[in-house]
Amino acid sequence: MVVGILGLGVAAYLSVQHYDAGVPLICSRSGLVDCERVLTRPEALWAGIPVALWGVAWFVAAIALAVRSLAYGDAPEPPWLRSAAVVWTTAGAAAVVWLVYTELAVIGAVCVWCTAAHALIVALFAIQVLTDPQRASPRG
Repeated sequence: MVVGILGLGVAAYLSVQHYDAGVPLICSRSGLVDCERVLTRPEALWAGIPVALWGVAWFVAAIALAVRSLAYGDAPEPPWLRSAAVVWTTAGAAAVVWLVYTELAVIGAVCVWCTAAHALIVALFAIQVLTDPQRASPRG
């Protein structure tokens, strides 16, 4: 839950910064780390929507899945919920691979805020994989 909220904060900051020029972009603007270059390129939009806004939606859904899971308390969560969370975080991790490739190979610059969001998505993916109940159950 905490990881999702942190990610939502980063994605929300980048989204607000995209739409409001009055919000300062706190990041290097030269060399390999150049948030402005990354965030103002055409690749920063997908289907005409800022990637950061897609990130807001992704983290909101991830948080909703976590809240739903927490609602079960000590009772086992239903398999569909675990599957949904695994699929969602896997899709997020796959998007991160594409986004990092785009930053490095296409744009030639990295945004530290984007990197923070990417790391949080990968962390949520790792949490899903490492907390899979089938990993803990004895086999055989």
